[in-house]
Amino acid sequence: MSATMRRLTSVPECLEGKGGSESFASFIERLAAHQLVPAPVTTLLAATGLIAEDRYDALPAGYGIDLTPQQRRDFATVCDLSLDEVDSMLMRQFDGVAFDLTGLDVADASSVRTVAHREWAGFAGSACCPACLQENGGAWLLRWKLWTSFVCMEHCVLLVDRCPRCERRTGSYRADQGNRPRFATHVPMPGRCANSLAVGAAGTGKAARPCGQDLTCLPAVDLSDAARLLQAQQDVNAVIKRGTGQVAGEQVPALVYFRHLRSLVALALHGARVEDLGELPGPVRNALEDYILRRDDIRYGEAGRKGTSLHPYKAPPGDVRVIAATLPWAVEVLRQPDQLALTEALRPMIERSREVRGSQIRRVGVDFHFDGALEMALSRILAFRAPLRHTVGHLAPAGTGAYRTFRPEHVPHLIWRDDYERDFRPLLAGSGVGETAVRVAISVALVMLTGQHSRKSAVPLLGLEGLHKGTSLPVVMMHLNSTQQVEAFQTALHALADRLEGPGPHRDYRVAQRQLVAFRVVDTATWLNLGEAAGVQVSDREAQRRNAAAWVWAEVLSSDPALSPAMRGSTPQERESLLKCYRDFLHLHQAALEPALLEVVADIKVHLETQHRRFHALPGEGALLDR
Repeated sequence: MSATMRRLTSVPECLEGKGGSESFASFIERLAAHQLVPAPVTTLLAATGLIAEDRYDALPAGYGIDLTPQQRRDFATVCDLSLDEVDSMLMRQFDGVAFDLTGLDVADASSVRTVAHREWAGFAGSACCPACLQENGGAWLLRWKLWTSFVCMEHCVLLVDRCPRCERRTGSYRADQGNRPRFATHVPMPGRCANSLAVGAAGTGKAARPCGQDLTCLPAVDLSDAARLLQAQQDVNAVIKRGTGQVAGEQVPALVYFRHLRSLVALALHGARVEDLGELPGPVRNALEDYILRRDDIRYGEAGRKGTSLHPYKAPPGDVRVIAATLPWAVEVLRQPDQLALTEALRPMIERSREVRGSQIRRVGVDFHFDGALEMALSRILAFRAPLRHTVGHLAPAGTGAYRTFRPEHVPHLIWRDDYERDFRPLLAGSGVGETAVRVAISVALVMLTGQHSRKSAVPLLGLEGLHKGTSLPVVMMHLNSTQQVEAFQTALHALADRLEGPGPHRDYRVAQRQLVAFRVVDTATWLNLGEAAGVQVSDREAQRRNAAAWVWAEVLSSDPALSPAMRGSTPQERESLLKCYRDFLHLHQAALEPALLEVVADIKVHLETQHRRFHALPGEGALLDR
């Protein structure tokens, strides 16, 4: 110990509790304020030998992160602490656990910023629990600085990370100056915000004053009923304590576990929707919704530009509520009992990312630094995107090895309902894809058997160009692979192909679609006769006749009424109004009128299938006439 240093006579007790150790910076503030004559932080640091002079610019860049061996010994002696007590207050204790401090030089502000940015290390700023601050004389726990800390397990509340007065992150450290504390030349006030106020709200230079907001009385969100969030924080704390974590049933070093958490949280920030992240308390859910809205606004504004300003892997969220929304999901993914279960837990978020990235989905593993179990899971998920010709196409086990000879014109928009109900619906239960999208996907797969067609080129061959994108086939295949139903699907698909290659007759759906292109309403006489035959009182309003035309059109072409000419509005609002009217028709009239409408369907089919008679649509009426 230097000859100019002496033991301090008034030293507060170093906090050590269930939540871990007190941070070094917090202890220094309480130590300075605890003196008989309270002193500024710089004065105290000079008195303990940690800085050479009592000046702000003498503060070390890596303040509170680490000390040299000599500084540790001197500080322990002056404060009558053990070396272990000093070490427990420094961020260095988490090296190799929550982050990797390789390359850190605490004397170099640039090095401190670089490592903090690389590791999400949380050197600058800190969340806090107001109740803990009040109970412990303004002492801040070291663990609150970690980005993975969002719950106080002592009080079951969400940590606070924003001062309502200055609107800055709590913790009072300057990231731009290597973690130096603000207002270090002032006497500290433990438990109060020491951030700067906005320009104009306080003095400048030597006349500047800290915010001074009492943080001990801030409200905190009660999480006592949020079991998921409490369990997630408990799991993370246990990994820090043990130094190991469990990923897909296997023990891994804590550093690997935390890197996986970072990758998953960044992935969720990249593409998640609120419903993807499980049950969340109201304030947490609201913050997540706000984040997603801002993210999507940025993404929309940058549409068509090269690159993006959204880089969620580069820095942790600046809102503890967003961490509380995403981290529990990440913990639950890693908690899965084996690799297969982890893969399935991760799959929905990869599909969300696919919605954003499209064909660049494979970059997810690189951009979010997937390795180990996550890399393996991603490989398995993307492996299911093998060419369809090998999974269910002509080169699949149920295929013939050659392209099929039936014509795409013989395949309807939506695969035939009877075949769907019998052979396909049971395979796709729980896929989350609607019936229309699934039936279109099956028709697309069927057309792809006939030649070198992609999903995109199969859509116009089905007559769906401008009507339906037919993009659900990959999602259908993902579900089939995850439920081990690919073989049953390809068997059913090729059974349909065999039937279409049979003697027939086979309807040309594209010709029929062209013949019905003007079929927008059922003519008045036919409509009134239908009502009379069904014993239903109907009016001659065009809206009802249009709804009937949509239903008949869909039955004739094995399609969806929403795709019919009758449901095409000039604007999205008009189209939605037409569809709402159609839904009312289904509810009020369809069941009673169906037998009579089916007779119209049968009549139209006869006209379409008879070579010397065909359907003719009069402008605005669509009546059935012989030429």
